[in-house]
Amino acid sequence: MSTTEGLRTYGAVVRTPGMRAWTLVVLCQRLPIALSPLALVYLGHLAASSYAAGALLAAVFAAAEAVVAGPMGRRFDRRPARSELRLVLGVQAALLAALAGAALVQAPVWVLLLLSAAAGGVASGAHGGLRALLVRTVAPATHHAALSLESTLTTLLWAVGPAVVGLVTLVAGAAWTVVLVAAIATAGALAAGTLADPGPAPDGPDTTTARVWRRTWPALLQEGAVMVCVGAAYTGLPGLLESVGTDGAVAGPVLAVFALAGLAGGLAYGSRTWPGAYRTQSTVLVLAVTAVLGLAVVAPTAGLVGALVVLSGLAGTPALTARAAGVQQLLPEHAWAAGFSGLYAAGGVGFGVAGIIVAGLLDATGVRFAMLACVALAAVATVAGAAAEARIRPAR
Repeated sequence: MSTTEGLRTYGAVVRTPGMRAWTLVVLCQRLPIALSPLALVYLGHLAASSYAAGALLAAVFAAAEAVVAGPMGRRFDRRPARSELRLVLGVQAALLAALAGAALVQAPVWVLLLLSAAAGGVASGAHGGLRALLVRTVAPATHHAALSLESTLTTLLWAVGPAVVGLVTLVAGAAWTVVLVAAIATAGALAAGTLADPGPAPDGPDTTTARVWRRTWPALLQEGAVMVCVGAAYTGLPGLLESVGTDGAVAGPVLAVFALAGLAGGLAYGSRTWPGAYRTQSTVLVLAVTAVLGLAVVAPTAGLVGALVVLSGLAGTPALTARAAGVQQLLPEHAWAAGFSGLYAAGGVGFGVAGIIVAGLLDATGVRFAMLACVALAAVATVAGAAAEARIRPAR
């Protein structure tokens, strides 16, 4: 498929009946997730005068997502997406509003932690459920382009999320930022009623969450590997820039361009077909991310560090897209939402692991060693996942 034909395929995806409603719901589901980490950090500072408390709120939100994403994704395989989205996004909105109120009255930290964990976990299956709905809605010939558009949209929301949080917090305060997140989730719950929902696929064998994860765990390793690299960049880049004589604040603009590179890479990847199976493409792309980021870590100048970090971003979104398409081939249709939710959970775990590694090694060994440890872990996970996945046959 040429690039011109690929652009026509993008057009076919956009013109698919029901795509406007799907896009609106995705925006209202993904934007709260992109806004929440920084918003919760500020909220914790408001409630307890401690950024550490805020970081803990963000951590339990993400941890709850990762722990229950698989089981919550299975609900989308068994229930109509419209009703399930109305339920989980509505409950999430209520919990976030309660969290903002609890912070304003300076409720005990354990109450805030419970509300944050519940808000993160309750809608954790929506990511995979909406991706599965997309694949069931568009024509099979456009799956590649559709998944690329979806991954690119997610990358865009994560790119703009911190800026939105910073602006709203500056103008209105931390509690109102979380209220805004709750309002967006509420809009998603209301918009879910407009979805073109064909209903869940007929059930069949291999439907338990454990069986789904047994078929997809190599893919989860690679998804986690990508996000280990992304997490290493986000948490380690300020220190890395300082180590080569540049202000660590320059990391902000570099990471913004890094995100834009991911957008460009995702659109380019989806605009045409590429040689090899998706599992092969994913392995090559993830190893490219690790190799280029590794070079950035050992680069001697700030300019070279920034350029290589941005270059690694070009392969990040395509790697996530290829990984999603590969999981779709590994599973029957009635297990797609669970598989996609597992990928989402693995990505969150990978990002968190990178933060733990960088935080744990930064003072003891220096930022270069800490980031190289992340890169090495990602490379090993990628190779191990590729070797294991080669023995798994695609679903018929």
